[in-house]
Amino acid sequence: MPKSKVYAHVFDEETYRNIVKLKSGGYISDLLGPIGTGKESYVFYSHDQHDRSVAVKVHRHHIGAFKQIPTYLRLRGTHSRGYINRIDDWTRYEFNFQQRAFGMGVNVPEPIRNYRNIIVMGFIGENDSPARPAIQDRDFDAKAWYGKISNYIVLMGRRHMIHGDLSPYNILNLKGEPFLIDFSQALKLSKMTLSYLSRDISIINNWFVSIGFEETIPEKEIIRTIDPLLLSGE
Repeated sequence: MPKSKVYAHVFDEETYRNIVKLKSGGYISDLLGPIGTGKESYVFYSHDQHDRSVAVKVHRHHIGAFKQIPTYLRLRGTHSRGYINRIDDWTRYEFNFQQRAFGMGVNVPEPIRNYRNIIVMGFIGENDSPARPAIQDRDFDAKAWYGKISNYIVLMGRRHMIHGDLSPYNILNLKGEPFLIDFSQALKLSKMTLSYLSRDISIINNWFVSIGFEETIPEKEIIRTIDPLLLSGE
């Protein structure tokens, strides 16, 4: 594994062992460089044993990287002991959520394997180059995109699922098609977590208005389409 500041920043002994485990299983080969970075995780490019391009998301085992983890674990009803176990549970929750979204036809990277703090998923890009986030690549049909993304929000919501951090930074543009990524802050939809759904809708609506699309659907109308009971008692 290359020795660099990035790798030293991400790979503690436990994570290194987990990478070796995935390599021995043929899920990944050498990590060929970071294609996405954040405070909590890094995403690397690799290939599986069949030379298929994959993305490898590694959640850092670092207490300073997850300042909001107690809040999210409480909302998820997760009560793991020990910080490494909490990060592993956090990663597993993200993987399971992504599996469900993929299974219902939402455009997301195909979830392939989860092991401890690592997720292996399908690579979204062409010729070894990752697709760019929508905030950087506006070569798409805004009306078609808004219809698809708002439909994904409704589709997931009806299965009691919230992305939790939906924005043009977490939507990739691949050949004019939107792909939702980064489900690390996903939550189960309830009245307790309704504000997170509202935030997702608001951010998406405001972004589309900012790029000149003014036919957005009001936030409450989208929520009502998901489940009218969520708005009861207002």
